[in-house]
Amino acid sequence: MVARPWGFKSPPEHHLFLMDLPIIQLCSALLYTAAALCLFLMLLNRVMIIWPDSKAKGMIIPAVFLITTGSAATTGFILPWSPWIYGPALVLLLIAAGEVRLVFLRRAYAGSGPINSKPHAVNLTSPVTTTDCVTHRYEMEHMAWQGERLRVVQITDIHAHPDFPLEYYQRIFDIAGQANPDLVVFTGDFITSLDSLDMLSQILRPVGKAVNIAVLGNHDYWAGADPVRQVIKKSGLKLLTEESINLSIRGQNVLVTGHDYPWGLRNRTIPPRGDAVLHVILSHTPDNIFRLAAAAADIVFSGHCHAGQIRIPFLGPIVVPSIYGRLFDHGHFIINGSHLFVASGIGASLPPVRIYCQPDIFIVDVVAKGGGSASLRNG
Repeated sequence: MVARPWGFKSPPEHHLFLMDLPIIQLCSALLYTAAALCLFLMLLNRVMIIWPDSKAKGMIIPAVFLITTGSAATTGFILPWSPWIYGPALVLLLIAAGEVRLVFLRRAYAGSGPINSKPHAVNLTSPVTTTDCVTHRYEMEHMAWQGERLRVVQITDIHAHPDFPLEYYQRIFDIAGQANPDLVVFTGDFITSLDSLDMLSQILRPVGKAVNIAVLGNHDYWAGADPVRQVIKKSGLKLLTEESINLSIRGQNVLVTGHDYPWGLRNRTIPPRGDAVLHVILSHTPDNIFRLAAAAADIVFSGHCHAGQIRIPFLGPIVVPSIYGRLFDHGHFIINGSHLFVASGIGASLPPVRIYCQPDIFIVDVVAKGGGSASLRNG
């Protein structure tokens, strides 16, 4: 037997357990809190963030966050050995499985990447990218398109805001004009509030000699659709509200449809292409893509997601206002033969700042099969 120093007594086994209890309680509280945070983010992405902007929304969201995470942390701390601990563990397991599924879905729906981006890199030492606008150029081949390329420029989510210099918006419109587009599409969210209408009237103008077509977004409807419509029409843009227009571009018939759903007129039928060789649909949100793909849309241009607006390096966005979460947050996707382009947009909504998330405009060149400079998937 090993001699013990004078006065030393081995602590009982239950004392050792009590010494470890705070650590166990902390781990349990963290587990409950992590599960509650994941559930809150799912609710925020798919439900709460889509509510119309209001003071109540600004109060409810942080209140729900505090209640869910606070009550979860308290429960985990008080009941570290409760059988209920399997609940948050199961939630985290299901969330992890969902993230794995998301990776495979994004790969399945992935289209081509941009063949040119100016500028491209995000500097990790400069997280604020609010006005670091990027131009992404894509190229897609289409079997029915013949002759010279059709160039489309997409500008979306302007969110005219007095904190943004007017020169910033003007520079973007100049860049869009320098691309010499045939068609310019504006896919909604021109403002966040009616206070920005005067600024919007100074920003909006037709881009070059191109056909300029627009649809409204959710913030336009929430702030007041009629005043926004008036500014858009006065600026010289063609506004489509659940309607279509036939265009002759480079000698070929192109059908362009504006689709405001779910904020505008609801449940409108997507028109057939008729004799058009290309059907282009403008839908502010990419959430409509499966319905539009079923209607044989060739190209769908969307915004709304802001690419998350605040992104974590190497992880991506945390909050994306979509029923599909981060699935169609940004870029080029192909769904049942329909090409979906989701631009980040050039503005920012509440808060009016971007973190590790550059604003952008898209330039999409539609070329004949075999006539492109890159080998891309066909729609």
